[in-house]
Amino acid sequence: MRDKRTIGIGLVGLVVVAALVVGGLALLSDSLAEDSYTSEYSYDVEVSTNGTLTNATVLVPVPVADGEVSVAGALEDGDYYARPEAFSSRLVDTDRGPMLEITAAEFVVKPEYYRFVEDGELGRTERITAAEYDPDDPDMFVRDRDQYELQLRIESDDPIETRDPVGTEPVLEPRADASETTCLDGTDRCLEYTSVLSAEYDADPSTEVSIRVTNRGENSWWVGGWSSNWYTDELAVELTGPQADWIAVSGGLETEQGSYR
Repeated sequence: MRDKRTIGIGLVGLVVVAALVVGGLALLSDSLAEDSYTSEYSYDVEVSTNGTLTNATVLVPVPVADGEVSVAGALEDGDYYARPEAFSSRLVDTDRGPMLEITAAEFVVKPEYYRFVEDGELGRTERITAAEYDPDDPDMFVRDRDQYELQLRIESDDPIETRDPVGTEPVLEPRADASETTCLDGTDRCLEYTSVLSAEYDADPSTEVSIRVTNRGENSWWVGGWSSNWYTDELAVELTGPQADWIAVSGGLETEQGSYR
């Protein structure tokens, strides 16, 4: 019969080994997370239209923290991606605060017509002329929109506060009348607010223009797979016809998105 003391010692040994394994895995997990931890801000602007714009000037909000425009250095240094060359952009001061100014003497939008052609299992699309296009043919389609895009990324040496970024992290300014609202995607905390932008351009009365500005802060790390948490600050507006004034727009801030260690 096996000695009870021997069994007890064996059980204690197993517990100790298990604790060491769990502790070692925890230390390894913390080490992997710390070594791979990165933080990044992103700022994206999109102006999309289905018609030609002339003499266009658009002013949109920029991310501000502690009274400073967080993307000022990158914009001034040209450290961002933007297209097409018809547009130019720069930071300007206005009576509503600092703004990103986007200008174009002329931005021509020409519809492009295509049809789907069966070719093996995948098929393919081919360009056709406007005369060949039949709007009633389901295998034909038209691309009648073009857009200006600006994308900017800035790495942060410090972790980003994604649970409660207002007052500590860059958020789009100007903003007013901020209030709590229900999150549509289950996010723990959402805010809605009112902001402004300016749009001035000549266009046909039927021309549609959409403007979207997105500001985001994100932390990422790797432990057996990538994890992250982030906040997203965004505003958008849809316009029709020529414009020449400041426009009130609705904005939304979603926080506590993703996972937290």
